[in-house]
Amino acid sequence: MQNDCLYWPGGRKKAVTFSYDDGITQDIRLIHLFNEYGVKGTFNLNPRLFGAAGKVSLNGKTIDHIKNQSDEIAGIYRNHEIAGHGEWHTSMATMDTARCADEILNCRRDLESLLGRMVTGYAYAFGVTSENIRTALCTSGIRYARTIASTGKFDIPQDFLMWNPTCHHDDEKLFEYADQFLSDAPYFNFETPAKLFYVWGHAYEFDLNDNWDRIEKFLQKISGRSDVWYATNGEIERYVRAYRELVFTVDGKYVYNPSAIDVTLGGMFTDRITIAKSGETVRMAEPMEL
Repeated sequence: MQNDCLYWPGGRKKAVTFSYDDGITQDIRLIHLFNEYGVKGTFNLNPRLFGAAGKVSLNGKTIDHIKNQSDEIAGIYRNHEIAGHGEWHTSMATMDTARCADEILNCRRDLESLLGRMVTGYAYAFGVTSENIRTALCTSGIRYARTIASTGKFDIPQDFLMWNPTCHHDDEKLFEYADQFLSDAPYFNFETPAKLFYVWGHAYEFDLNDNWDRIEKFLQKISGRSDVWYATNGEIERYVRAYRELVFTVDGKYVYNPSAIDVTLGGMFTDRITIAKSGETVRMAEPMEL
């Protein structure tokens, strides 16, 4: 068996990432928990709605839905990733490509101007996807975009512009998935035995459902493990892209890494690893005989 499968950095086979939408004041409490437990999140913002104040109601309960102010953004989200969620959080279901690109590209431009760094991620507003939106994302230089279609799996997406998460944080199987993810039992898929647990949501939902204890219990369970890589969405996408850009000799004995990111390779049924360092050609670990 060849040792050319993707492993996460350091030879790990497990990675966790989070994605939260709307840029609301409840993000502050969530980020405090993320920092306390040493995990990373990607937060998807609407720059033209900074500071907007509203309410959300469900089952007779009403809570605040207040967007963070523009001058607070850099401080609130430091150590985490900011991605786009549309300039105005507009549903683009009926829009042509040009209007989609206007919503997406203006969002990216405004966030980059505010932050002074590139923004290459996105979360579909209202979960609405279409070929026009996807084309506009490509045109706008977006490299990944999250849907709201839960898979219940830990697979790495083949198409990062249609990145389906594992589950929402309120999924009834969240802790069952966590047990499956943390297990060292083999996880088989044709590209890699490495697992990716992707959780998404809106931080205001913890107020609405009065279940902040749920996310903290989940973080207690999933955090602090040396065999798990805690990464933002963008870090995951960049690492997988680097893996997919590797160049192998015909006989599979050598690999060249043209990217700026070191990539770890391994096999399905072995602990032998190869570290393909940035810009270098290295000899692969010997394949395991079955």
